[in-house]
Amino acid sequence: MKNYFLAFMLLIAAMMITSCGNDEDTCFDGIQNGTETGIDCGGDCVACITTVEEDRANIQQTFDNLILCTQNIKDSRAVDVLFRNFLNISDGEVLNEDWIDDMTADLEDVIDFELIEDSERFDLPTHSGTYIFDIPNQTWLKTNNVDDRMIFNFPTNPLATSNTAQLVIDNYEDEQVSIDGETLYLPSAMHAEMSVEGSEVFEITVSNITYADNADFQIPVELSAVIFMDPTEMTFDVSRLSTTEYEMNMSLSDNNLCDIAISAQVDLTDDDFENFTEEGFESIAVQVNLGQLSIRTLGDVASLFKLDDDPTESQINSALDLDLFFSDLKIADLEINEDMETVLVFYKDGTFEDSAVFYDGFWEDITSIWEEFFG
Repeated sequence: MKNYFLAFMLLIAAMMITSCGNDEDTCFDGIQNGTETGIDCGGDCVACITTVEEDRANIQQTFDNLILCTQNIKDSRAVDVLFRNFLNISDGEVLNEDWIDDMTADLEDVIDFELIEDSERFDLPTHSGTYIFDIPNQTWLKTNNVDDRMIFNFPTNPLATSNTAQLVIDNYEDEQVSIDGETLYLPSAMHAEMSVEGSEVFEITVSNITYADNADFQIPVELSAVIFMDPTEMTFDVSRLSTTEYEMNMSLSDNNLCDIAISAQVDLTDDDFENFTEEGFESIAVQVNLGQLSIRTLGDVASLFKLDDDPTESQINSALDLDLFFSDLKIADLEINEDMETVLVFYKDGTFEDSAVFYDGFWEDITSIWEEFFG
């Protein structure tokens, strides 16, 4: 029996070893399989080597996707609810401004703003309750049915006959700080969400706001925020690694064509923000991701601030050292050309061209998409 058990355990071990090895072996078996996008490359394997023509096509597709992304945002439910209905924006003007002003001004009848002003602090439990806009009488009513949040039920446009929108503020925290010798309470965290007809349209979550002493005042040195506007989510993060080192990240995604991320690492010479100047930057590195396309500064952006007022083209390019990547594989160098007033793309085969060929008409397309609201 002991021999049968040992043989069985050895068989299980062999199967596990074989199974674990199969995923890795697909990267070296000469076949496009697994998550690969090419033979033994892409996906979980090393990035695929591309031709210059493929690189050019990938760059162009990235800019085309940005146009489609912008159109998707403009056509989104959040924009329809907030821009078309609630604000009614046309040619840069908020046509519902007077209606919104009147409706929000009437909140003074049910919210004790004097208490907030006198205490110089907002206490969520004190003002908790459900606030309902009475459309026929154009007034607000309050019920004390909840003690941990503020709920606002209101219409989405001046002609509405029912309160289809609901705004909920269910978290607010603050921190005592000192500015010029005066004690203030500034926000450290909050959460609010808005729904229309029971479906979420907007949500904001702010957390990890921390303040640091600096001379006679305190400043925010860390922040995390997530903003959702159906169906797009934006994130903002500022992390303090030390008193002089910061990491910043921003992203925008709709799990479709919108996939934008910006990251930066900033080192300062000191933490004296009261007397801060451009020379206070020790080093700066920036990376911009547009889908799989990535623009990276491999130089030291901070050195730009230490150049003369009229730096040369060579000095600027040396400080930035811009490289272009696709799927984490370098495909080109980017260099500023002052004579042509443009950025040139230098490919791996030695050829180059004006980057404008990819975004020619791009801003006109973006402008036309938002013309309905901003003219």
